[in-house]
Amino acid sequence: MAKSVIVIDDDEDIVRLFSEFLEEHQINVIGNGFDGITAVKLYKETKPDVVLIDLNMPNGSGFYAIKKIQEIDPKACIIAVSADGSSITQEKLEKLNIPLIQKPFKMDQVISIINN
Repeated sequence: MAKSVIVIDDDEDIVRLFSEFLEEHQINVIGNGFDGITAVKLYKETKPDVVLIDLNMPNGSGFYAIKKIQEIDPKACIIAVSADGSSITQEKLEKLNIPLIQKPFKMDQVISIINN
């Protein structure tokens, strides 16, 4: 059965490209959003298998959304997608048990992580 995913990034082009690519690889994109507040709302509404989320966004950062989603479901599968590969960011994500895919990324890597 296809995995269900929501894609959250403040760059609308990235959201569109991600969504199109995932759908081409039989991954069901059930929601898109452009900020952390929308990410939390979409998670509550759709309960996806995976959340792909940018970290640096207006109106609720990715870290805000990750914490709120983990409060709703501590076992939520969340993958951070960000250009911020600083050691501070990586340490925060490790504490939250969230993998990081750094931009620019290879879509095959994203598919592999979602399917595992």
